[in-house]
Amino acid sequence: MFSISLSVLPVFLLLVAGAVCQRWRFPMEGFWSGVDKLSYWVLFPALLFNKTSQIDFTNPMLPKYAFILLFALMVTALFVFIITWLMKVVASTASSMLQAGVRFNTFIVLALAGSVYGNDGLVLAALGASVLIPAVNVFLVVSMVLMHGPSSADGTSSVSLPRLVSGALIRNPLIVSILLGSGLNLLGLTPIILVSDVVGMLSQAALPLVLLAVGASVRLEAIRSVGMTFVMSSMARFIVFPLVIGAMCWWLDVRGLPALVAVLFGVVPTATSAYALARQLGGDADRMAAYITMQTLLSVMTLPLCIWLSQLYLG
Repeated sequence: MFSISLSVLPVFLLLVAGAVCQRWRFPMEGFWSGVDKLSYWVLFPALLFNKTSQIDFTNPMLPKYAFILLFALMVTALFVFIITWLMKVVASTASSMLQAGVRFNTFIVLALAGSVYGNDGLVLAALGASVLIPAVNVFLVVSMVLMHGPSSADGTSSVSLPRLVSGALIRNPLIVSILLGSGLNLLGLTPIILVSDVVGMLSQAALPLVLLAVGASVRLEAIRSVGMTFVMSSMARFIVFPLVIGAMCWWLDVRGLPALVAVLFGVVPTATSAYALARQLGGDADRMAAYITMQTLLSVMTLPLCIWLSQLYLG
């Protein structure tokens, strides 16, 4: 348990460092929003391209791995739908609870996989991300449009569902990098001379800068009285999602490193990008900001325990 905490601690120290730098406006006002954009559009896509271009797609375990993650996504979403119906919350709150339950912070997943399980864990985490990122984005756009009705970001004009879904896929640099890396890998065109070297260098800078940027995005002032909606959405994120992954790994006899990395997708906080989608598609953006901040803070205490339990039962 202590050794796991030591492996996880550098990830959270970088998050704290980012939050402190943002609090003190260091090195200058607006700097970390620029780093956030650089990470999202350049560094993190480079990391995902680099790792997905290395995946061995002939491994017979991969279909099971993808099925486990997607099944856990659907079960967790169903849990949130049932809870929101029983609690009779309004649609805007329900959609934010859904995002808080099924979205995951990809940056933290990859950082943890690399820190705790090394490069092999990082490659498996990139594989899981290549499965879940497109699935989560399409699922959430469709669900939120059905819950709120299609509208533009300013709420003044109607936008068709196919256009929203295609936009969520085409304009997402993470999805594009995953498709490029996986596609070129399957065609046997990787590594690419010079390109793979440049992308590899960029990917080495991705995780530390991304974690600093995530920490800088934490807004303590966003925390307010969110009550049981936060409790139930966090239960979906931190309990239902990882338990379903663990149960499916046990049932399908997926053990060792693949199972341990898969569990990471269920024990990290929700993604910071959930706030932008809540604003765009009619969710409760203020509540979403509180969920993101509170889950990130909560995960500092829950992550070492969850990783230890997964190693105990699935390692």
